[in-house]
Amino acid sequence: MEKKELTEKAKKYVEETYKRTWEDHKTSHQRFDYLIVTVDGAGIYLSLELMKFLYENCMQITMTLKLSGIFLAFSIIFNFLSQFCTFNVFNNILKIEQAVALDKPDDINPSTKKGNRYHKLASLFMWLSICLMVAGFIGLIKFLWITF
Repeated sequence: MEKKELTEKAKKYVEETYKRTWEDHKTSHQRFDYLIVTVDGAGIYLSLELMKFLYENCMQITMTLKLSGIFLAFSIIFNFLSQFCTFNVFNNILKIEQAVALDKPDDINPSTKKGNRYHKLASLFMWLSICLMVAGFIGLIKFLWITF
């Protein structure tokens, strides 16, 4: 085989690997988001049911239980903000790929800057969502441990 053929095969291999990796990354991100929303939803439901039980039995609804529910609700909100930012990251990547394909180098830099900004925001919102989810469940466990 000629050197040129090897270079072309290597280039195709890298492109295919990049595409597969990108698809796996998107799938992993989606599954993680589904997990957070599901777990937060279950925690909010548990918080509300516990509040209902305490109210019906004329027991005090503690601040720990209220804060746990609030943390879990804000966790979902930050997860949605992360989704919005992630959508914009992918949108800017498509713009960059289009600019490269159409040989428009002037369009690449603005899309790269916007994409990086959205990526940082998406990561921040995701970490806030995770931290709030953990704090909410620690609060629920603490409440259940002390109350029952």
